[in-house]
Amino acid sequence: MAILLHLTNNEALIRAVYNHNSISQDFEALNSDFGPVLHSEGLLGYLVEAKPANACQPIKAPPLSNSSSVAYVALIQRNDCSFTAKVLHAQQAGYQAAIIHNVNSQALVTMLGKEDLNHEVNIPSMFISELASTQLKRIFHYDRTAYVILIPECHWLSCCDLRYNCQLHPHPTRPRHAKQAWPCVSTHSHIFGSTPYLFIGFTLGIWILAFYILWFL
Repeated sequence: MAILLHLTNNEALIRAVYNHNSISQDFEALNSDFGPVLHSEGLLGYLVEAKPANACQPIKAPPLSNSSSVAYVALIQRNDCSFTAKVLHAQQAGYQAAIIHNVNSQALVTMLGKEDLNHEVNIPSMFISELASTQLKRIFHYDRTAYVILIPECHWLSCCDLRYNCQLHPHPTRPRHAKQAWPCVSTHSHIFGSTPYLFIGFTLGIWILAFYILWFL
């Protein structure tokens, strides 16, 4: 039970918002086991691919901004060095969060840190699949207005409520940093948004089948 709760608490969501705030797309993620936890309000920011891609060395800083409220999130490739080193390099470059993606795999793993360096990490980080990273790169390559929303502790029920029951309201022209309510956008594209309903349908089907067997046998 403890292991199950640990895995559930690590679940998160990354929402990409693009096409001038008219489309959003959700990607499943796992929070790391080191560094600070995201505020419950989540974090909005622009996604920037790390250079070098694996961030095993100091990486290029994010673009300069006229506003201190604008957040930048580093997209980093897995392998070649520890997760802690990657996130620290993103932090030292001036990023407010880091997303590390898998390589040649769609599996999600919980990132474990190196105990001697964990206390130095001051930004949150998440892990995503290779497919998710490919789609995020494509979105940010073709749409300069796109941004991401990092949403912590995305349990299947709360995510279901977030995805389908929010009200449409205007967005700021530029993302704000951290302490801001999750925006709700017109979700014309929700590739991964049907998971909660599939789970509910599957569970309901099992109960109906069990009742049918017990009733007639």
